Amino acid sequence: MSTENTNTEILKVISIEELKQCEGLDHLTDEQALEIIETLKQLALVIYQTLK
Repeated sequence: MSTENTNTEILKVISIEELKQCEGLDHLTDEQALEIIETLKQLALVIYQTLK
């Protein structure tokens, strides 16, 4: 699990292992998991900026 400082907020980024533990996602390759994680991170940042 990694964290990143975004101004004064902490961004928690899900790990590949955590993502694969979600129901129905255990078949993902590491590359697919990383792509999903990056997409979720970008979506979260857009939502955060919109609501800020």
